[in-house]
Amino acid sequence: MSVHPTFSFDDEIQRTVYEYVERNGAVDPNELARSIRVDSGTTHSKPARSGTYTESVCPPTADLEACLESLKDRGYLTESNGKVRVDFSATPTEFDCEAGTVTLRLAREEDRTGIVETMREVADGGTYIVAENVATQLERESALVRANEERSRVFFVAVLEPEDDVGESDGDESTTDAGGESQVIGWLHVDAHELPSLRHTAELTVGVDPEFRRAGVGSNLLEYGLEWAGEAEYHKIYQHIPATNEAAIEFLEDNGWQREGEHVDQYRIDDAYVDEVMLATWP
Repeated sequence: MSVHPTFSFDDEIQRTVYEYVERNGAVDPNELARSIRVDSGTTHSKPARSGTYTESVCPPTADLEACLESLKDRGYLTESNGKVRVDFSATPTEFDCEAGTVTLRLAREEDRTGIVETMREVADGGTYIVAENVATQLERESALVRANEERSRVFFVAVLEPEDDVGESDGDESTTDAGGESQVIGWLHVDAHELPSLRHTAELTVGVDPEFRRAGVGSNLLEYGLEWAGEAEYHKIYQHIPATNEAAIEFLEDNGWQREGEHVDQYRIDDAYVDEVMLATWP
């Protein structure tokens, strides 16, 4: 689905189904069947001062299945791992680093905890305010990916697939999670409003778990996300960073980003006023 979808629904069932999935992120088909309610067309009387009301009912199974198939055919929804989701696509890619194989891919709802934890690690100390705010939003909202008439939000992740012998020879378990499974070690997030005058731009945040820096994860993830943004026809990508986050500013400038200016005394961090540096790139 396009990052700027022009929604065209055949009926209210389609709109209701799409909005429910988009709002909840990843939905079991059985949950969908229980949760979707449509107007039955049957009018009932209320007490004299209340007038009448129309009963809401679950749509017939055949109608719901046909609705899902139509939304999938249009590229609005997809189904994977037993869940119905908003249909954004990006081809995964891999590269090797010292810790193991890193996969770059579109984030799934199941990655939410890993993304938030990594964001909190990166934002610790108040040097990445936007990332901290995004992490807070994710903890409050029910969907990771958003695509509606007001906004589009997409996440990408760097996922470490550790080698069998990583962490076993020297007792170092820092590269794996508790079960020795893959783990999110970095994220990239593209967030855009749907206002016609601004929809060519998007805000980006990117970060890597401090334990896995200087291994090419950040650069590869940034390149991957910007390539996707270019194909999605974003003209300008930007982000704003406290001037005290010198490492992040240097990283972006080393990757071709340009300074557009500063907001003086934009933040108050540790009882000190801190300027905000505005950076941008054109995919």
